[in-house]
Amino acid sequence: MLKDQTLKVVVTFPNTTTALAMEAACKEDGIPGRIIPVPNQISAGCGFSWCADAGEKQRIEAYIAEKKLLVSAVHLIEL
Repeated sequence: MLKDQTLKVVVTFPNTTTALAMEAACKEDGIPGRIIPVPNQISAGCGFSWCADAGEKQRIEAYIAEKKLLVSAVHLIEL
């Protein structure tokens, strides 16, 4: 039985270094989410993405801008 899918914000990165920089910054500042493999619905360069609940999208986008983190895109998808 498949579990119910929920809407998530998924941030993709151009390379592994930028994904790890996001992970370190978010952990340090208590930003919710975690590193996951890039979902099949998305095509991305490095294979890693940051995933959090969809309700955190604006907060995460603001955080990325504030910290000047390098990302490829921010997506809303069901996982």
